[in-house]
Amino acid sequence: MNKLNTFREAVNPESLCNQACAAADDASALLAAALKPTATYSQVTLALEAILALTAKGLAGDAAAYAQYQSLLLELHIPGDARTEPTRRWMASQVYRMEDEFAPALSDFSALPVDQFREKVDAEIAARTRVKHPMSVHLFQGSPPLEDVRFFLQHHWNRSYNFYSLLAELAFRFEAIEDASVFYRNLYGEAGAEAPDRSHPALLSHLMTYFDIPLQVDFPALHPLEKAYLNNRIRCVRHTDVAWGLALLYAVESVSCVNHRRIYELLQRLGVPEEPSEFHRLHGTQDEIDTEEMWELIAKLAPSATFQRQFMQSLTRHFEINRAYFDMLWQQMQEQSGQPA
Repeated sequence: MNKLNTFREAVNPESLCNQACAAADDASALLAAALKPTATYSQVTLALEAILALTAKGLAGDAAAYAQYQSLLLELHIPGDARTEPTRRWMASQVYRMEDEFAPALSDFSALPVDQFREKVDAEIAARTRVKHPMSVHLFQGSPPLEDVRFFLQHHWNRSYNFYSLLAELAFRFEAIEDASVFYRNLYGEAGAEAPDRSHPALLSHLMTYFDIPLQVDFPALHPLEKAYLNNRIRCVRHTDVAWGLALLYAVESVSCVNHRRIYELLQRLGVPEEPSEFHRLHGTQDEIDTEEMWELIAKLAPSATFQRQFMQSLTRHFEINRAYFDMLWQQMQEQSGQPA
């Protein structure tokens, strides 16, 4: 029997907490109360039960519930009052546990020797790369208007400006320093090495400033699918099973050079000066080293069939969310510029 169907049949959101479900539409207010430093345990659990009810409904196909739970989860992920950090992380971790129940079943899964496993992973990434998406074809092989480029870069900033935090989160999942050091070396480069003004967020901000794109992200205003994309990245690197985070970051890093090179070439065609383009020029060449170091760590863990299954579940979920997110951006871009959707 399909595990996903079994879970959907077994979990009745009303069984989570009748009181919480009665107040599901007011879950934002419940969460706001729960995130006050003076909140009681009962306020925290009441808010969590409301969020879990929305999560179960959303993952079972309720679009409104899905949008609301992604918004509330992103609120838990965004840094806030330091006094509520433990509460926010604990509440988010309970949402992750429910999301795990809906992980792709992978009915055709079978463990492979490590070298064949990498071939399978790389083939899957190559087949699902963003470069083949219609929006990418429009931007990188066509003659996009400036407003389309600016729209793309704005959302590129939303998902890229704090990439360093994903590396830091995943590094903490490893007890052995030689394993964690893979991410610390990458993080050192992200932070600009010995020159903080050369940090990658700082370099990328120059491009945003050039295109007059605000650096402050308006998280509540983001589309639910963009929130889902950002939430899944944080969920994966915080997951107690490191296969989830490794799959997510390997998928991102392994195509980084190609993606950034395409963006740099686009900027060159538009006549963007070298200084604001530097972030993409650098990333068009240097991320291959990070990818190989990360695979060496993956290869140490890959003999485990459980690791391979979780890795592929993470990869599958990432690409499902990524595709929906890029489809949404492409539709919005076309609507913005008056093109037929």
